[in-house]
Amino acid sequence: MGEGGRQEAGRRSPVSDGARSEPTDGAPAVGAGGPLVVYCGGCNPHIDRGAVARELESAPVFARPGAAVYLSGCPRACASGHRLTYEAPATAVVAGALVDGVQTPADDIAATIIDKLKE
Repeated sequence: MGEGGRQEAGRRSPVSDGARSEPTDGAPAVGAGGPLVVYCGGCNPHIDRGAVARELESAPVFARPGAAVYLSGCPRACASGHRLTYEAPATAVVAGALVDGVQTPADDIAATIIDKLKE
């Protein structure tokens, strides 16, 4: 934990081996076969990160090997080091209601991620 008892940004959840590490809002790590999920500290959530993670977890195995999702609750994009996009095709950046820098309705965030990371 960081100063003042806050969670550190960039908390990693390796899912390829089935390990589970939840962000501060109780979102589950994505199930085995899913992408690596890196969570922000959850200090200013504009979206329900837990709901997005649960949708990803319930999706069938879909991700390319090495896929990663940087899941930040607000536009500061702390999970991705404040980047809104990455060039890697198997990487999705969520920063509040933005997916890879594009405004996305909250209900469509997980589906947008899944579409991007499909093999």
